[in-house]
Amino acid sequence: MIDNLIFTRKHKLRHTQSARRRTCLFITFLIILVSAFTILPLYSAPVQSERVQDIVDNSTITRIQKPLAVRTDRETLEYFIEHVEELTKHGKDFKKKDLILEVKRNGHYGIQMPSKHITGEFALAEQQPQKAVYLGHGSATVFFNFSGAIVLKIDYTTLRDEAGSYEEVNTSVYLKFDNAFLGFIAKAASPLLNPKLDKLITKFATKTKKVVEAAYENKKRTK
Repeated sequence: MIDNLIFTRKHKLRHTQSARRRTCLFITFLIILVSAFTILPLYSAPVQSERVQDIVDNSTITRIQKPLAVRTDRETLEYFIEHVEELTKHGKDFKKKDLILEVKRNGHYGIQMPSKHITGEFALAEQQPQKAVYLGHGSATVFFNFSGAIVLKIDYTTLRDEAGSYEEVNTSVYLKFDNAFLGFIAKAASPLLNPKLDKLITKFATKTKKVVEAAYENKKRTK
């Protein structure tokens, strides 16, 4: 009887130890899984595409800018589209009070505009011939504090005039507020907000144009 009792206790001990091992393995697996999701991009390509479309379709504010003529070749333009961080490394057009870009993991960028109280993160969500789409999320202060998602669409076409070839760049911005009530207020205040946004977009588009054109001219001189 004593032998049977000892055997039963040993069996229960082994069962408990086995259960603990399985629990530890399961926790380890969860840690690895969570780590993998942390390392991988925030959204897969199909999810990114759906998210972009949702922001475009349900945007709080939509701004479509006038075409901008950039005296460059397509190769140089696409280089800066794929390497946004290079904008702040060429020339003195972008000052630190205007724009700070930080390269993060998996093609993501951190962005700060200290003078405009804007912070956030964005990434190149889609790139096709003559088209690029950026997806971002951040917070800003324009009359009031708000956060939201933003989609920036860039379409470009090679054209020619008497001065030579150039890239005509069309920019569209779609902003969707996280807070529906603040989004309602923003729409009501759009006569005041839209000119400020247009001015900000035009300012940075013009500075980007200068950087790209200067890089193109430098490339031609060094050929």
